[in-house]
Amino acid sequence: MMPENPAEQTQENIGGPSRYDRVKTRVHTILEETLFHDRTAFIIQAFLALIILSNTTAVVISTIPDLPLLVRNLLYSIITICLLIFTVEYILRLWTCTHNRTFMGRVTDRLRYATQIYMVIDLISIIPIIFPYVFPRDYALLHIIRLLSIFKLVRYARNSEALKLLHRVVSRKREIISILVFFLIFEILFSSTIMYVVENAAQPDKFSSIPAAMWWAVMTVTTVGYGDIYPITPLGQTIAGLVTIGGVLLLALPSAILAAGFMEERQKDQTSHELTDTESWILLLERVGTLKERGLIIKEEFEEYKALILPRLREQEKNRGK
Repeated sequence: MMPENPAEQTQENIGGPSRYDRVKTRVHTILEETLFHDRTAFIIQAFLALIILSNTTAVVISTIPDLPLLVRNLLYSIITICLLIFTVEYILRLWTCTHNRTFMGRVTDRLRYATQIYMVIDLISIIPIIFPYVFPRDYALLHIIRLLSIFKLVRYARNSEALKLLHRVVSRKREIISILVFFLIFEILFSSTIMYVVENAAQPDKFSSIPAAMWWAVMTVTTVGYGDIYPITPLGQTIAGLVTIGGVLLLALPSAILAAGFMEERQKDQTSHELTDTESWILLLERVGTLKERGLIIKEEFEEYKALILPRLREQEKNRGK
């Protein structure tokens, strides 16, 4: 179909993005970014958050076995509506994720975008809406598949600053954490082997093999201790005590390392913000000086601006020196 006004259409293409591109960009911004100052984006984001919480609540309640049929059908209706909204959201995200002009470029961009972890989670969460068309009579499996929609709740963590901070801390401390994981695995293997040698004769049914002893080792090293398997010989009990103490010490180290990492990252962020503020005030002072040189402001105005800016610069430097 030809445009109603070819001249207007040509001018639109030359002068800037088309209406289609503007709508596409707007939808992408609303779905992908957290904009508290944008009323429309905030309302839609709040609506999607409400739908996610409603779906999660309905899925959790639907697992209660003795619900009245009317309530259960109502819950299934709520889940279905939420899944339809999730599906529309998923399609819109795929539609707006690319502005490539070529067909293959758009396909490549969308495939790359669809394989991101949060998009995979979104796809898993909408599987229940597709399942009835693939297996229309398997109602028991459908009930289980509906539980997958609860994964949508993970999207809440997508823009969490705390999780981003945790990711940076773990990335910086990954070598130390890897060493601690290695020692944890070694302690489990070593203690399960020793306990098998010591306790097998006294409890051949419980410590029947090293893999069987690993259950005890994991519960003991992590200090959970279910009590279903435990040593009864004096030597075995002594070893179990030492393994428990070793597990407490070993598991306490990651907490201390992560806490120190959090403090380092917080300090780094604070220093970065202070540097940014200082640079902004210096840049502002330079611009005011440029305005004075060009004769756009008089000397008295320049002195007034300088009197406002310099105390703030001194305060920033004083705070950095503490």
